[in-house]
Amino acid sequence: MPKTPAGIRAIAFDWGGIFTEGTFDSSAVKNLAVLCGLSEEELAEIYYPLMAEFEVGAFDFDGFYRRFAKHLSGELEPGVFRKTFLGSVRERSAMFEVLKAIPANYRVAMLSNNVPVLCDRVRDDERMQRIETFLFSNEIGVRKPKPEAFARLSEALGVAPNEIVFIDDSPKNIAACEEYGLHGLYLDNFEGFKKRWQELLPDLPLVS
Repeated sequence: MPKTPAGIRAIAFDWGGIFTEGTFDSSAVKNLAVLCGLSEEELAEIYYPLMAEFEVGAFDFDGFYRRFAKHLSGELEPGVFRKTFLGSVRERSAMFEVLKAIPANYRVAMLSNNVPVLCDRVRDDERMQRIETFLFSNEIGVRKPKPEAFARLSEALGVAPNEIVFIDDSPKNIAACEEYGLHGLYLDNFEGFKKRWQELLPDLPLVS
């Protein structure tokens, strides 16, 4: 019977696309496009460059809103913008059960490209209590897939890269973490993820 690779001491998660159905950004683009009367392609051209800066702490939420609004021809009420942005979270409930079931002898962390208004929401969620260490790009100043992000994860957990399993929904991030020496665990859909989990971590129960 296969066994979990010797030396695995920690499991780390991305947030968007892992604890959410689809990426947060894809949902935000769709919702904000409707709000602004733009196509998703037009909205994406505004959104993604700004998010790349937002996620490394270049400005706060008000700064994000102001920069976003400059690209629009009409008025955009700040409160409606904020509500639409935050309302783009669609939870993947099964992953909270996966998190909860991780045995106590494993260190658990989160490494996510994220922005302050969402970081606070994630960190304050009682279902995230199993996570000991949160590393958000806007707080550490670097985004995945840069190797520095994975170095910070290893340092924060106090374990070597080859002792960490990292779960992400981006093939680019999985490739980068594996190049750095971590064990990548890709999540595209939950059924596929379950199979990969059981192959990599057969000694750990997957309750969902």
